[in-house]
Amino acid sequence: MDQVHHRALDALQSFIALADSSSASSPRYVANIITNATASPHTYVFAELLEQPSVQVLRSTDTPADLRGYLTLLEIFAWGTWQDYQNTPDLPPLNDQQARKLRLLTLLSLASSVKLLTYDTLMASLSLSAASELESLVTTAIYASLITARLSPATNPPTVNVTAVAPLRDVKPASLPAMISTLTAWETRCGSVISDIEAEIVKIRAQSAQRRTKEHARAVVIEKTLAQMAEAGDAGVTGPGSGGGGGSRRGWKGRDIGAAFRNKDFFGGGSNKREFDDDGYFDDGINDYENSGMDIDEGAGTRTGGGSRQSKRFLGKKS
Repeated sequence: MDQVHHRALDALQSFIALADSSSASSPRYVANIITNATASPHTYVFAELLEQPSVQVLRSTDTPADLRGYLTLLEIFAWGTWQDYQNTPDLPPLNDQQARKLRLLTLLSLASSVKLLTYDTLMASLSLSAASELESLVTTAIYASLITARLSPATNPPTVNVTAVAPLRDVKPASLPAMISTLTAWETRCGSVISDIEAEIVKIRAQSAQRRTKEHARAVVIEKTLAQMAEAGDAGVTGPGSGGGGGSRRGWKGRDIGAAFRNKDFFGGGSNKREFDDDGYFDDGINDYENSGMDIDEGAGTRTGGGSRQSKRFLGKKS
């Protein structure tokens, strides 16, 4: 569709050059330029031609009345419709090429503003008496890339389904204030949305920073705890000894603490002794006390319980 717009602009350049020439000082010559430009099969935009000083001269009261209407006719081709031409008096008559061009331009305007384009609506707006004439016009617009549409004559009512319209109509100067107001309101809404998004970004960043701070503090606590456990393991812990007397010492690591608490010997529940014969340690049994020849405190170290036994102490040999 953009290529169609560029082609229309290029097609108008030759008429702009004629209007800007020295020969354009005659109002009739300018009127002839307008007639040829509006009848050309490739021109669909006319704003630049309207801006030419030689064309605006036609608005002067010094211009003959039969020529002043050409300026109004050019304005209708720029942003008006077939109905505007029908309702405006004292306009010059249209030849077949101009009439077809104005109907095509009107079809563009209707396709941009009317949601449901029925055959009856289009035929009334374009002053067409037969459906075949409408279908021929729509087909011409489709092949000229003015619209993308599909004819549906079998539906009830018959319709023209338009899906795309080329940007080939000029903007009417009187509609500019309304367009500016609409764009200003849209800009305000965009600014509000951007402010909300920026505020949400700031909020998310703050929450992320808080989470990182908490995670860092937790990691520091874990590292300190592990360091303290490692220092305690390197220093060593007194392990369980033999019987109820003095126990041997061995180094404990942090990972050994849990195993030690699960070991019943840590609480004195089992025997972890080495027993000897004549070297000063005694085996279990009463006869060993009698035959050893050593003095033993009677009843010393006696315990009660499910697995009670006699605890023995090393007293030394008799000479």
